[in-house]
Amino acid sequence: MRMRVLKTVGILVLSGVSALACERADVRADMPPGGSAASPGVAGAVPANNGSGGDFDAPAARQILTLINTARLQAGQSPLVLDEALTHAAQTHVLEMLRHGALSHQVDGESSLSERLTRNGVHFSRAAENIVLDFSPEHAEQSLMASDDHRRNLLDSSFNTVGIAAVWERCQLYVVQDFARQVPKYEAGQAEDLIAQNVALLRTQTRLPQLKLVKDPDASRACAGANRHFSYLSNARYVLSYSNTEPGAIPPSAASLIANRQMKDVSIGACYARTEKNPSGAYFVTMMFY
Repeated sequence: MRMRVLKTVGILVLSGVSALACERADVRADMPPGGSAASPGVAGAVPANNGSGGDFDAPAARQILTLINTARLQAGQSPLVLDEALTHAAQTHVLEMLRHGALSHQVDGESSLSERLTRNGVHFSRAAENIVLDFSPEHAEQSLMASDDHRRNLLDSSFNTVGIAAVWERCQLYVVQDFARQVPKYEAGQAEDLIAQNVALLRTQTRLPQLKLVKDPDASRACAGANRHFSYLSNARYVLSYSNTEPGAIPPSAASLIANRQMKDVSIGACYARTEKNPSGAYFVTMMFY
């Protein structure tokens, strides 16, 4: 079983933005002319494009984060944490849009959202992106919340982090929001322990005796191969291999074997790897039942 990395996207362009945007002052009081701002916990400014504008508005990004989390709390969802790696990915993408003069989730020659996040070191199971062109942080967020697809990303309960890039260009505010469900990174032994704990919990819930945890070198050897196939020399009755972005999640195929009263022992092997089918990384797990 392989867990897919899900991603959703949305772009919002408002009509009449240019006229409204140019009513604002070209220079903000919180940013010196020609300067760029950076907020604590946000990656340093990416060099601006060669055109006019292109300075990151860190106060606007912080204001957008506050508006997002206010809406999430009102909807009964947990607030998002501003993430440095996601912010850097969003900043890089908004500059690519400005350089190409296009609003797009993937401009010519650019990597996909998943590839961009992976390159920035984000370990995630789900990702989404909102893009909006507007004339103020407040109105940008109001416009996104009024759009079903964008609001769905903003209020998605599975996301726990966000990166926000806000930049002015020709009196217009470009905003990129990169959302992700980031998951912890475990060493092989830690992942195996976590899986073993959930195996024990499932046995308790089904009121069955605990499976004895045994070591079988074939389990770890098979896991290390990720997508390669191995010949098993073990005397295990059943061998199950699967991949998952969160090692603690037990798939139904494994749960049914764990709940089988004929099983007495189990061996668990787990490792983390990036593969062609799992570019953002996944845990490859092998369970052997006896």
